Amino acid sequence: MTRDFSSRGSDRARYLFAGQASTHATPYRDASQLRPGGMPDGVAAPSDLDFMDRSNPFFFSDRALHSAGQYIGRTMPLAVGTFTKRPGNTILFDSGGLQFGRDPKQWQGNASRAWALRFLEAHADEAITLDVPTRVITPGILPFGSFGAALTTTVDNNRYFARHRSGGVRFLSVLQGETSADAVAWYDAVKVQPFEGWAFGGSLRVDYIHVVAMLLRLIKDGLLSPERNRLHFLGVGTLTHAVMLSAVQQALREHLGDDDLLITFDTSSPSHLATNGKIYGYPNITPTSFAMSILKPPADASHQDWNTPFPVSSSRIAERLLVSDLCEPAFTRQSGWDALGHEIAVNHNHESLLRGIDDANSHLEMPSAWSSLLAPDHIIKAHRALRTMFRHLDPLAHIRRQRAAFAKIGSAKAKEGEDA
Repeated sequence: MTRDFSSRGSDRARYLFAGQASTHATPYRDASQLRPGGMPDGVAAPSDLDFMDRSNPFFFSDRALHSAGQYIGRTMPLAVGTFTKRPGNTILFDSGGLQFGRDPKQWQGNASRAWALRFLEAHADEAITLDVPTRVITPGILPFGSFGAALTTTVDNNRYFARHRSGGVRFLSVLQGETSADAVAWYDAVKVQPFEGWAFGGSLRVDYIHVVAMLLRLIKDGLLSPERNRLHFLGVGTLTHAVMLSAVQQALREHLGDDDLLITFDTSSPSHLATNGKIYGYPNITPTSFAMSILKPPADASHQDWNTPFPVSSSRIAERLLVSDLCEPAFTRQSGWDALGHEIAVNHNHESLLRGIDDANSHLEMPSAWSSLLAPDHIIKAHRALRTMFRHLDPLAHIRRQRAAFAKIGSAKAKEGEDA
Protein backbone atom coordinates (compact mmCIF):
# COMPACT_ATOMS: atom_id res chain seq x y z
CA MET A 1 0.00 0.00 0.00
CA THR A 2 1.25 3.47 -0.89
CA ARG A 3 2.41 5.53 2.09
CA ASP A 4 0.94 9.03 1.78
CA PHE A 5 3.16 11.57 3.53
CA SER A 6 0.94 14.48 2.52
CA SER A 7 -1.71 13.43 5.01
CA ARG A 8 0.44 12.71 8.06
CA GLY A 9 0.99 15.23 10.82
CA SER A 10 -0.91 18.20 9.41
CA ASP A 11 0.31 20.31 12.32
CA ARG A 12 3.97 19.53 11.64
CA ALA A 13 6.58 21.37 9.60
CA ARG A 14 7.05 19.71 6.20
CA TYR A 15 10.28 18.37 4.74
CA LEU A 16 10.87 19.10 1.05
CA PHE A 17 13.35 16.97 -0.87
CA ALA A 18 15.54 19.30 -2.95
CA GLY A 19 15.59 17.08 -6.01
CA GLN A 20 18.18 17.05 -8.74
CA ALA A 21 17.59 17.25 -12.50
CA SER A 22 18.07 13.48 -12.81
CA THR A 23 15.26 12.84 -10.31
CA HIS A 24 13.02 15.11 -12.39
CA ALA A 25 13.79 13.34 -15.67
CA THR A 26 14.37 9.66 -14.83
CA PRO A 27 10.74 8.60 -14.19
CA TYR A 28 9.82 9.80 -17.68
CA ARG A 29 12.66 8.18 -19.59
CA ASP A 30 12.25 5.04 -21.65
CA ALA A 31 13.12 1.95 -19.61
CA SER A 32 15.30 0.54 -22.37
CA GLN A 33 17.41 3.70 -22.35
CA LEU A 34 17.91 3.50 -18.60
CA ARG A 35 18.85 -0.17 -18.46
CA PRO A 36 18.92 -2.28 -21.64
CA GLY A 37 18.65 -5.47 -19.59
CA GLY A 38 15.26 -4.47 -18.21
CA MET A 39 13.81 -3.10 -14.99
CA PRO A 40 14.31 -4.86 -11.63
CA ASP A 41 11.46 -7.20 -10.72
CA GLY A 42 10.34 -4.93 -7.89
CA VAL A 43 10.06 -1.80 -10.06
CA ALA A 44 7.57 -2.12 -12.89
CA ALA A 45 8.53 1.05 -14.77
CA PRO A 46 10.62 4.21 -14.37
CA SER A 47 7.40 6.06 -13.52
CA ASP A 48 7.32 4.15 -10.22
CA LEU A 49 10.03 6.59 -9.11
CA ASP A 50 7.74 9.63 -9.46
CA PHE A 51 6.92 10.16 -5.80
CA MET A 52 4.71 13.16 -6.63
CA ASP A 53 2.22 10.96 -8.48
CA ARG A 54 -0.67 10.05 -6.17
CA SER A 55 -0.89 6.61 -7.80
CA ASN A 56 2.75 5.81 -6.96
CA PRO A 57 3.08 2.22 -5.70
CA PHE A 58 5.62 3.14 -3.01
CA PHE A 59 5.05 6.55 -1.42
CA PHE A 60 3.60 9.95 -2.23
CA SER A 61 4.48 13.50 -1.20
CA ASP A 62 2.63 16.55 -2.44
CA ARG A 63 5.52 18.96 -1.83
CA ALA A 64 9.11 19.21 -3.03
CA LEU A 65 11.80 21.75 -3.88
CA HIS A 66 13.65 22.10 -7.16
CA SER A 67 16.36 24.62 -8.00
CA ALA A 68 16.45 26.91 -11.00
CA GLY A 69 20.20 27.02 -10.46
CA GLN A 70 20.52 23.73 -12.34
CA TYR A 71 19.14 25.35 -15.48
CA ILE A 72 20.68 28.84 -15.60
CA GLY A 73 20.33 30.29 -19.09
CA ARG A 74 17.84 27.70 -20.30
CA THR A 75 15.03 29.23 -22.35
CA MET A 76 13.07 26.11 -23.32
CA PRO A 77 10.47 24.87 -20.82
CA LEU A 78 11.44 21.82 -18.80
CA ALA A 79 10.12 18.53 -20.10
CA VAL A 80 7.42 16.85 -18.04
CA GLY A 81 8.94 15.24 -14.96
CA THR A 82 8.69 14.65 -11.24
CA PHE A 83 8.73 18.37 -10.40
CA THR A 84 6.22 19.48 -13.01
CA LYS A 85 3.33 21.52 -11.62
CA ARG A 86 0.13 19.51 -11.21
CA PRO A 87 -3.15 19.99 -9.32
CA GLY A 88 -2.92 19.33 -5.59
CA ASN A 89 0.89 19.49 -5.45
CA THR A 90 3.13 22.41 -4.53
CA ILE A 91 6.56 22.83 -6.11
CA LEU A 92 8.82 25.36 -4.39
CA PHE A 93 11.65 26.52 -6.64
CA ASP A 94 14.89 28.01 -5.42
CA SER A 95 15.92 30.91 -7.62
CA GLY A 96 19.52 29.99 -8.41
CA GLY A 97 21.06 32.70 -6.24
CA LEU A 98 23.52 30.22 -4.74
CA GLN A 99 24.75 29.18 -8.18
CA PHE A 100 25.08 32.78 -9.36
CA GLY A 101 27.00 33.57 -6.17
CA ARG A 102 29.37 30.65 -6.60
CA ASP A 103 30.02 31.47 -10.25
CA PRO A 104 29.73 35.27 -10.59
CA LYS A 105 30.70 35.09 -14.27
CA GLN A 106 27.16 33.89 -14.95
CA TRP A 107 25.65 37.03 -13.44
CA GLN A 108 24.38 39.51 -16.07
CA GLY A 109 22.35 41.95 -14.01
CA ASN A 110 18.86 42.59 -15.38
CA ALA A 111 19.24 39.82 -17.95
CA SER A 112 19.76 37.31 -15.14
CA ARG A 113 16.88 38.79 -13.16
CA ALA A 114 14.59 38.53 -16.18
CA TRP A 115 15.64 34.95 -16.87
CA ALA A 116 15.10 33.87 -13.26
CA LEU A 117 11.67 35.50 -13.03
CA ARG A 118 10.48 33.98 -16.33
CA PHE A 119 11.79 30.53 -15.38
CA LEU A 120 10.19 30.60 -11.92
CA GLU A 121 6.84 31.81 -13.20
CA ALA A 122 6.84 29.06 -15.82
CA HIS A 123 7.64 26.19 -13.46
CA ALA A 124 6.93 27.07 -9.81
CA ASP A 125 3.92 27.22 -7.52
CA GLU A 126 6.05 28.97 -4.90
CA ALA A 127 9.55 30.39 -5.29
CA ILE A 128 12.43 31.86 -3.34
CA THR A 129 13.34 35.37 -4.43
CA LEU A 130 16.71 35.87 -6.13
CA ASP A 131 19.12 36.58 -3.29
CA VAL A 132 22.91 36.52 -3.03
CA PRO A 133 23.59 34.16 -0.09
CA THR A 134 25.98 35.69 2.41
CA ARG A 135 27.94 32.45 2.69
CA VAL A 136 29.21 32.78 -0.91
CA ILE A 137 30.67 36.26 -0.39
CA THR A 138 34.37 36.26 -1.30
CA PRO A 139 36.10 39.54 -0.44
CA GLY A 140 37.49 41.22 -3.52
CA ILE A 141 35.68 38.97 -6.02
CA LEU A 142 33.20 41.09 -7.95
CA PRO A 143 30.31 41.63 -8.15
CA PHE A 144 29.53 40.00 -4.78
CA GLY A 145 32.72 40.82 -2.89
CA SER A 146 31.16 42.23 0.27
CA PHE A 147 28.09 42.05 2.46
CA GLY A 148 26.98 45.43 1.15
CA ALA A 149 27.27 44.31 -2.46
CA ALA A 150 25.32 41.11 -1.79
CA LEU A 151 22.57 43.00 0.00
CA THR A 152 22.35 45.75 -2.62
CA THR A 153 22.06 43.20 -5.42
CA THR A 154 19.39 41.28 -3.50
CA VAL A 155 17.34 44.43 -2.90
CA ASP A 156 17.62 45.32 -6.60
CA ASN A 157 16.50 41.79 -7.47
CA ASN A 158 13.48 42.10 -5.18
CA ARG A 159 12.50 45.40 -6.76
CA TYR A 160 12.79 43.87 -10.23
CA PHE A 161 10.62 40.90 -9.25
CA ALA A 162 8.00 43.13 -7.61
CA ARG A 163 7.86 45.38 -10.68
CA HIS A 164 7.72 42.68 -13.37
CA ARG A 165 6.01 39.66 -11.77
CA SER A 166 2.76 38.38 -13.24
CA GLY A 167 1.22 37.42 -9.90
CA GLY A 168 0.89 33.68 -10.48
CA VAL A 169 3.64 32.55 -8.09
CA ARG A 170 3.90 32.94 -4.33
CA PHE A 171 7.34 34.41 -3.58
CA LEU A 172 9.28 34.09 -0.33
CA SER A 173 11.79 36.83 0.49
CA VAL A 174 15.12 35.55 1.81
CA LEU A 175 16.60 36.54 5.17
CA GLN A 176 20.40 36.19 5.18
CA GLY A 177 23.32 37.14 7.42
CA GLU A 178 26.22 35.40 9.14
CA THR A 179 26.09 37.64 12.24
CA SER A 180 23.16 39.04 14.19
CA ALA A 181 24.02 42.59 13.16
CA ASP A 182 24.19 41.68 9.48
CA ALA A 183 20.95 39.68 9.73
CA VAL A 184 19.09 42.67 11.19
CA ALA A 185 20.55 45.00 8.56
CA TRP A 186 19.46 42.56 5.85
CA TYR A 187 15.96 42.30 7.29
CA ASP A 188 15.58 46.07 7.55
CA ALA A 189 16.56 46.40 3.89
CA VAL A 190 14.31 43.70 2.41
CA LYS A 191 11.22 44.19 4.58
CA VAL A 192 10.27 47.33 2.64
CA GLN A 193 9.52 45.08 -0.36
CA PRO A 194 7.60 42.22 1.30
CA PHE A 195 6.39 39.26 -0.72
CA GLU A 196 4.16 36.38 0.45
CA GLY A 197 6.47 34.69 2.92
CA TRP A 198 10.01 34.36 4.21
CA ALA A 199 12.94 32.01 3.66
CA PHE A 200 15.69 31.70 6.27
CA GLY A 201 19.21 31.33 4.88
CA GLY A 202 22.69 31.86 6.28
CA SER A 203 24.35 30.04 9.15
CA LEU A 204 21.98 31.63 11.70
CA ARG A 205 18.98 29.78 10.25
CA VAL A 206 19.62 26.95 12.75
CA ASP A 207 20.27 29.25 15.72
CA TYR A 208 16.84 29.14 17.31
CA ILE A 209 17.45 32.06 19.64
CA HIS A 210 18.16 34.15 16.54
CA VAL A 211 15.22 32.61 14.65
CA VAL A 212 12.80 33.49 17.44
CA ALA A 213 14.17 37.03 17.59
CA MET A 214 13.55 37.42 13.85
CA LEU A 215 10.05 35.95 14.12
CA LEU A 216 9.23 38.48 16.83
CA ARG A 217 10.42 41.26 14.50
CA LEU A 218 8.19 39.93 11.72
CA ILE A 219 5.20 39.79 14.05
CA LYS A 220 5.84 43.28 15.45
CA ASP A 221 6.12 44.71 11.92
CA GLY A 222 2.91 42.98 10.78
CA LEU A 223 4.81 40.86 8.25
CA LEU A 224 3.72 37.41 9.43
CA SER A 225 0.06 37.82 8.55
CA PRO A 226 -2.20 35.35 6.68
CA GLU A 227 -1.01 36.96 3.45
CA ARG A 228 2.60 36.15 4.37
CA ASN A 229 2.27 32.95 6.38
CA ARG A 230 4.82 30.77 4.58
CA LEU A 231 8.25 30.19 6.16
CA HIS A 232 10.99 28.09 4.60
CA PHE A 233 14.36 27.06 6.05
CA LEU A 234 17.01 26.46 3.40
CA GLY A 235 19.37 23.49 3.59
CA VAL A 236 17.99 22.05 6.83
CA GLY A 237 16.90 18.44 7.20
CA THR A 238 18.06 16.56 10.31
CA LEU A 239 15.60 14.96 12.70
CA THR A 240 16.51 17.56 15.32
CA HIS A 241 15.63 20.50 13.10
CA ALA A 242 12.50 18.73 11.88
CA VAL A 243 11.04 18.57 15.39
CA MET A 244 12.25 22.07 16.33
CA LEU A 245 10.55 23.59 13.29
CA SER A 246 7.37 21.65 14.03
CA ALA A 247 7.39 23.17 17.52
CA VAL A 248 7.89 26.66 16.06
CA GLN A 249 5.03 26.15 13.59
CA GLN A 250 2.66 24.90 16.29
CA ALA A 251 3.56 27.82 18.56
CA LEU A 252 3.04 30.37 15.78
CA ARG A 253 -0.28 28.89 14.72
CA GLU A 254 -1.53 29.01 18.29
CA HIS A 255 -0.25 32.55 18.91
CA LEU A 256 -1.43 34.07 15.62
CA GLY A 257 -4.64 32.06 15.32
CA ASP A 258 -3.59 30.97 11.83
CA ASP A 259 -3.92 27.24 11.20
CA ASP A 260 -2.74 27.73 7.61
CA LEU A 261 0.70 29.04 8.57
CA LEU A 262 3.21 26.55 7.22
CA ILE A 263 6.92 25.96 7.78
CA THR A 264 8.88 23.89 5.28
CA PHE A 265 12.55 22.91 5.16
CA ASP A 266 14.74 21.19 2.60
CA THR A 267 17.93 19.31 1.83
CA SER A 268 19.29 17.35 -1.10
CA SER A 269 20.63 14.73 1.32
CA PRO A 270 18.84 11.75 -0.32
CA SER A 271 20.72 12.50 -3.56
CA HIS A 272 23.96 13.48 -1.85
CA LEU A 273 24.13 10.21 0.07
CA ALA A 274 23.31 8.11 -3.00
CA THR A 275 26.04 9.84 -4.99
CA ASN A 276 28.48 8.61 -2.35
CA GLY A 277 27.09 5.08 -2.39
CA LYS A 278 25.30 5.52 0.95
CA ILE A 279 21.75 4.99 2.13
CA TYR A 280 19.57 5.89 5.07
CA GLY A 281 18.49 3.16 7.44
CA TYR A 282 16.06 3.51 10.31
CA PRO A 283 16.06 6.49 12.69
CA ASN A 284 18.20 5.97 15.76
CA ILE A 285 16.15 7.67 18.48
CA THR A 286 17.23 6.96 22.05
CA PRO A 287 18.05 9.01 25.17
CA THR A 288 21.55 9.47 23.69
CA SER A 289 20.83 9.67 19.94
CA PHE A 290 18.47 11.55 17.64
CA ALA A 291 19.66 10.87 14.10
CA MET A 292 19.11 8.82 10.98
CA SER A 293 21.36 5.80 10.63
CA ILE A 294 23.53 5.81 7.50
CA LEU A 295 24.89 2.68 5.86
CA LYS A 296 27.14 1.87 2.93
CA PRO A 297 25.65 -1.20 1.23
CA PRO A 298 27.31 -3.28 -1.50
CA ALA A 299 27.62 -0.77 -4.33
CA ASP A 300 30.14 -2.16 -6.76
CA ALA A 301 29.71 -3.76 -10.15
CA SER A 302 31.24 -6.93 -8.68
CA HIS A 303 28.04 -7.28 -6.63
CA GLN A 304 25.79 -7.51 -9.70
CA ASP A 305 25.22 -11.23 -9.05
CA TRP A 306 24.34 -10.82 -5.36
CA ASN A 307 20.73 -11.98 -5.49
CA THR A 308 20.23 -11.36 -1.78
CA PRO A 309 17.63 -9.00 -0.27
CA PHE A 310 18.64 -5.36 0.02
CA PRO A 311 20.09 -4.99 3.54
CA VAL A 312 17.68 -2.26 4.68
CA SER A 313 13.89 -2.24 4.36
CA SER A 314 13.10 1.25 5.68
CA SER A 315 11.30 2.14 2.43
CA ARG A 316 8.62 0.50 0.32
CA ILE A 317 10.92 0.19 -2.65
CA ALA A 318 13.69 -1.44 -0.60
CA GLU A 319 11.29 -4.17 0.51
CA ARG A 320 11.22 -5.38 -3.11
CA LEU A 321 14.92 -5.02 -3.95
CA LEU A 322 17.87 -7.35 -4.27
CA VAL A 323 21.44 -6.06 -3.96
CA SER A 324 21.94 -6.93 -7.64
CA ASP A 325 19.04 -4.67 -8.66
CA LEU A 326 21.19 -1.60 -7.99
CA CYS A 327 24.66 -2.90 -8.82
CA GLU A 328 24.46 -2.74 -12.58
CA PRO A 329 27.86 -2.05 -14.20
CA ALA A 330 28.24 1.61 -15.11
CA PHE A 331 31.74 2.58 -16.13
CA THR A 332 30.96 6.30 -16.14
CA ARG A 333 30.04 6.33 -12.44
CA GLN A 334 32.17 6.07 -9.32
CA SER A 335 30.04 3.34 -7.75
CA GLY A 336 28.50 0.24 -9.23
CA TRP A 337 25.07 1.86 -9.33
CA ASP A 338 24.05 2.88 -12.82
CA ALA A 339 21.71 5.85 -13.39
CA LEU A 340 18.64 3.76 -12.60
CA GLY A 341 20.24 2.20 -9.53
CA HIS A 342 21.21 5.66 -8.30
CA GLU A 343 17.64 6.96 -8.62
CA ILE A 344 16.28 3.88 -6.86
CA ALA A 345 18.68 4.63 -3.99
CA VAL A 346 17.54 8.28 -3.99
CA ASN A 347 13.92 7.14 -3.80
CA HIS A 348 14.76 4.84 -0.89
CA ASN A 349 16.65 7.61 0.93
CA HIS A 350 13.85 10.11 0.45
CA GLU A 351 11.15 7.86 1.88
CA SER A 352 13.40 6.63 4.69
CA LEU A 353 14.07 10.23 5.74
CA LEU A 354 10.37 11.10 5.62
CA ARG A 355 9.62 8.08 7.80
CA GLY A 356 12.39 9.07 10.20
CA ILE A 357 11.04 12.62 10.48
CA ASP A 358 7.58 11.18 11.06
CA ASP A 359 8.88 8.98 13.89
CA ALA A 360 10.89 11.82 15.44
CA ASN A 361 7.86 14.11 15.58
CA SER A 362 5.73 11.32 17.04
CA HIS A 363 8.27 10.76 19.82
CA LEU A 364 8.34 14.44 20.80
CA GLU A 365 4.55 14.76 20.70
CA MET A 366 4.16 12.16 23.44
CA PRO A 367 3.65 13.31 27.05
CA SER A 368 6.99 14.41 28.46
CA ALA A 369 7.06 11.53 30.94
CA TRP A 370 7.22 9.18 27.97
CA SER A 371 9.31 11.23 25.54
CA SER A 372 12.02 11.63 28.19
CA LEU A 373 12.53 7.88 28.05
CA LEU A 374 12.94 7.92 24.28
CA ALA A 375 14.87 11.05 23.27
CA PRO A 376 17.85 13.12 24.50
CA ASP A 377 17.14 15.56 27.30
CA HIS A 378 18.45 18.63 25.43
CA ILE A 379 16.17 17.87 22.46
CA ILE A 380 13.14 17.63 24.73
CA LYS A 381 13.97 20.85 26.59
CA ALA A 382 14.59 22.84 23.41
CA HIS A 383 11.45 21.49 21.75
CA ARG A 384 9.31 22.30 24.78
CA ALA A 385 10.75 25.82 25.01
CA LEU A 386 9.87 26.56 21.39
CA ARG A 387 6.44 24.98 21.63
CA THR A 388 5.46 27.09 24.67
CA MET A 389 7.33 30.33 23.96
CA PHE A 390 4.26 32.48 23.32
CA ARG A 391 2.69 31.42 26.60
CA HIS A 392 5.28 33.61 28.31
CA LEU A 393 5.32 37.40 28.58
CA ASP A 394 8.79 37.54 27.01
CA PRO A 395 9.14 34.67 24.50
CA LEU A 396 12.78 35.44 23.73
CA ALA A 397 13.78 35.44 27.40
CA HIS A 398 11.97 32.12 27.77
CA ILE A 399 13.97 30.64 24.88
CA ARG A 400 17.25 32.00 26.25
CA ARG A 401 16.73 30.12 29.50
CA GLN A 402 17.40 26.97 27.48
CA ARG A 403 20.49 28.36 25.77
CA ALA A 404 22.53 25.34 26.90
CA ALA A 405 20.15 22.97 25.13
CA PHE A 406 20.15 25.10 21.97
CA ALA A 407 23.95 25.40 22.09
CA LYS A 408 24.18 21.62 22.12
CA ILE A 409 21.97 21.47 19.05
CA GLY A 410 24.06 24.11 17.30
CA SER A 411 27.35 22.36 18.01
CA ALA A 412 26.17 18.94 16.85
CA LYS A 413 27.76 17.66 13.68
CA ALA A 414 25.48 17.02 10.72
CA LYS A 415 25.55 13.24 11.01
CA GLU A 416 22.55 12.70 8.78
CA GLY A 417 23.96 13.83 5.46
CA GLU A 418 22.58 17.33 5.90
CA ASP A 419 23.55 19.81 3.23
CA ALA A 420 26.30 22.23 4.13
